[in-house]
Amino acid sequence: MKKYKSINDLREVQVFNNFLKLTEIPRPSFKEKKVSNYLKNWAEKLNLNVKQDDKFNLLILKDGQNGGENKEALILQAHLDMVCQKKDGFDFDFDNDPIPVQIDGDELNTGGKTTLGADNGIGVAVIMSILEDKEMSHPPITAIFTTVEEDDFSGVNNLSKDWIIGNRAINIDNSKDDEIIAGSNGGAGVTFSLKINRQNRKFKNIFKIKVSGFLGGHSGEDIEKGRGNAIITLSRLLEKLEHSIEILDINGGTFRLAIPRECYAIISTDLDKNEIDNILGDFEKELHYEYNSFSDTICVKSEESNSEQEAIKSEDFNKIINIIKLYPNGIFEVDPKNHVVISSNNLGEIKIEDDCVKFINEIRAMERSQVEYTYNKISTIAGIYDGNVEIYAEYPGWRFNPNSKLRNIYKEIFEKELNKKLEIKVSPAGLEAGYLINKNPSLDIISVGPNHTGLHSPSESANIPSVINFYETFKVFLREID
Repeated sequence: MKKYKSINDLREVQVFNNFLKLTEIPRPSFKEKKVSNYLKNWAEKLNLNVKQDDKFNLLILKDGQNGGENKEALILQAHLDMVCQKKDGFDFDFDNDPIPVQIDGDELNTGGKTTLGADNGIGVAVIMSILEDKEMSHPPITAIFTTVEEDDFSGVNNLSKDWIIGNRAINIDNSKDDEIIAGSNGGAGVTFSLKINRQNRKFKNIFKIKVSGFLGGHSGEDIEKGRGNAIITLSRLLEKLEHSIEILDINGGTFRLAIPRECYAIISTDLDKNEIDNILGDFEKELHYEYNSFSDTICVKSEESNSEQEAIKSEDFNKIINIIKLYPNGIFEVDPKNHVVISSNNLGEIKIEDDCVKFINEIRAMERSQVEYTYNKISTIAGIYDGNVEIYAEYPGWRFNPNSKLRNIYKEIFEKELNKKLEIKVSPAGLEAGYLINKNPSLDIISVGPNHTGLHSPSESANIPSVINFYETFKVFLREID
């Protein structure tokens, strides 16, 4: 396959040309108006039937062509928004700046600066390329582009049932070209809030201490990969320092759907910088031993601070540390048959707002009862420490369908064309399929896509050969499907 050495060269490939246009349009969750309007105008110029609702979801219809006119309609679906994560210290505005793309061998990425938006921009670009291609053969296409998938699923949740035109659908939101997703977890966001009191007392020195360099990643797909949690790690350090410090502030993580990569605290202490740095250095060595597979990126450091905040009362400091120690985080249950995580939780953020500490997390589980059980655990901890708990952004799981005709057809065609076996899996992440099935219980749906890695982190990367091969094979699939 041709090697692409520049972004301009890559624009010669139809699917990448469309994706690179998307990287120039800001599209955080809840702020998809620009990209939705862009696609609406784009579809109208192609003389396609297009509808936009008040959530900025889009429905675009294209007739079957070149032998596919009388075939059964096929729904193609992807979401418009992206997770916005950036490297600590990198100056970037996701509301206004284009994504800083680069080519690194066979990979398209940002050089570790920001998320790329391949999740789910590649899926959107694949569907765009199909809609604008007049040469390929395909059945009638119902293209559905949704919003806010990366937060509360309010786009697909509010989607009109009338837009589900057809009884078979492909969600192009998977990140591995050798698998077919045939089920996924449901879940919910949870915020645990704890009121704190402050006292007009500080020790002599004020420092910002920070744990950084954890790999982060997708709170569903990567929860089982042993990447650590910077919030929990910092709490361990604070506990070591407990009798020598007071906390003025604590902040870690940026999004409940991303495993936290950094966490910091502002502390006051009578210890000098050398004493603090010696303790932090010993702790860093412990972490390097524990996380030896990526120890070269982990850093624990201090810097002097001029914060004027008052210290959190010691009893509330103790509450914060104890809550983090008790907080349910990580994997709870794995399906022994499919070896997939079916119950987990990610403590994704901690921050102080208006003298209230907020612990923000994402529960994921196949069954609603499992989500409720983890929520009840958090509620129990809140009851012990006089906190409040709010649950929101709930979304349904997607149960495996053993009789999927669409899955069998896709598997047969792709295995033949790519000359490799495709695995059928249930995803630990949450996908929109559960909502679509709720709106049309007879819907036969799968989730597929080309290779992209580092989802929900600045290391996100799309594999160029995989994207091209996937798209070319997908065209064969559209031609041959009944």
